[in-house]
Amino acid sequence: MGFLTRVFAPEQKPVSAKVLRNALFSLLQNIVVFPIPFLLIPFILGKVGISDYGVYAVLFAVIGFTALTDLGMAATLTKHVAEHYAKGDFAALKRLLDTGLMFYLLVCLFVMSALWAASGRLLPGLFRNISIPYHELRHVWLVIILITGINILAAPFSSVVVGLQRMDLGSVLGFVNVVANAVFTVLFLSLGWHLRGLVYANLAGALLGLGLLVAFVHKLLPNISINPFLFDREKMKEVFTFSWRLYVTQVAFVFQCQIEKVYLGWLVGMTPVAWYNIASTAGTKARRVPELLLSPVMAAASELDARGDAEKLKELYYRAHKYMAFLSIPLLLLVAVLCRQFVNLWLGPQLIVVAVPLALLVLTNIFNLITGPGYYITIGRGELSPAVKTSVCGTVLNVVMSFFLIRFYGFSGAVVGTITSAAFGMILFMCLFHRYSGYPYKRLFAESYLKPLGASLAGGAACFLINSLRPIGWGGLVLEVAVFGVVYLMALIVTRFFDAFDLKQAARLLPVSLPRAFSESWVVGARK
Repeated sequence: MGFLTRVFAPEQKPVSAKVLRNALFSLLQNIVVFPIPFLLIPFILGKVGISDYGVYAVLFAVIGFTALTDLGMAATLTKHVAEHYAKGDFAALKRLLDTGLMFYLLVCLFVMSALWAASGRLLPGLFRNISIPYHELRHVWLVIILITGINILAAPFSSVVVGLQRMDLGSVLGFVNVVANAVFTVLFLSLGWHLRGLVYANLAGALLGLGLLVAFVHKLLPNISINPFLFDREKMKEVFTFSWRLYVTQVAFVFQCQIEKVYLGWLVGMTPVAWYNIASTAGTKARRVPELLLSPVMAAASELDARGDAEKLKELYYRAHKYMAFLSIPLLLLVAVLCRQFVNLWLGPQLIVVAVPLALLVLTNIFNLITGPGYYITIGRGELSPAVKTSVCGTVLNVVMSFFLIRFYGFSGAVVGTITSAAFGMILFMCLFHRYSGYPYKRLFAESYLKPLGASLAGGAACFLINSLRPIGWGGLVLEVAVFGVVYLMALIVTRFFDAFDLKQAARLLPVSLPRAFSESWVVGARK
């Protein structure tokens, strides 16, 4: 009990320490669970087949659109939780949480009722010429409606954990959820439950996640008793003033994640949906490594903005880009070099068709990640104009262009539409953000992206050299990754990518002192 008391005790740490701790736990969690989806997909395909897996992907793509009913409230709660907690205004924090929970209860009831009422028209329209009996499809749909309701109710509690900058607890929850989902999936599919097994596994994972989130919030805020029936109408108006603008950016994200699957299922068929979902899932999992470094940024930006510390806010922006580039650029190059060998070993030559789309969808995710630091900082500062303009333009382009590309070019059109809209959105947002903030471009490219790009190209060249010597199996693939990593890190060290601040943060994590060669005096241009 003493250990749990220390874990959930109130914190008085500086923002930099919280960001470091949160990013580290998020990264460790992702490293541990990273292999699970890649091991799970071949197992699922072997149990349910490519066509039924496509049905499963379309079902969850449709449910993904229910995130649009959030109206931007999750990120709004995160921002205001961070602000109220930083100021010690617990009365306002309670009103916020009461109001937020009431909002999500109403949304949950509305969404579940609407999905049930629409099932008679929606299911026959989306699923034609499939092998699954209609009564089975309807049963699965009911379970997915339950999953949707549980996920909606989990959102306000998740926002509290993130707003309090306790991503260490969020990482524990993420780990438990992924492992539990995988265990339930293997168990239920092994029992021969097929498509039911997939959705039952997700239902069990969602229930477990909601229970843990409620327990975490109770431990983190023991003096606040959340009661949705005590919601504050004035507080509701206040948060809606902010959330409706944020909602536009959320619409763009949901459409980019789901619209291609729906179009493919409607215009082409279930098999291309399965191909796209496999490539998209793998690309998203690869994206999670650098993305998790961005998860603490919004709460940290809200806290710094509440304190009026503009200089540290600016430094947060450049540091977030630097660390994100450190992970995302080599990841992109590594996937581009090894995608064909990896897919061949992972899924077999019959699914090599997803190799190039996998690499392109990883590139799409990197485009989205590049906008991440600026996006979260604008939310933290309450200035959403760059994000809103970008989201409106990007969503319109994505919806219109993807429809015609998929109609005429099928699977390849879906990939082209996704990457084109993402590239357009990245360029537009970066231009708008830097015009709004006044932050210089030069430091961004020179400090964050130039050296990781050069070091990644060197690592890619080493992989090509190894690949040309002999056929590649799993052992050879691991060797290529290891050689790439060594070459990449050595190139960054030689070019002095890391400065004194980086070394100071690294020293906090290491049980021994850093070697003299890496001391602050060795680093050129180090900042205090």
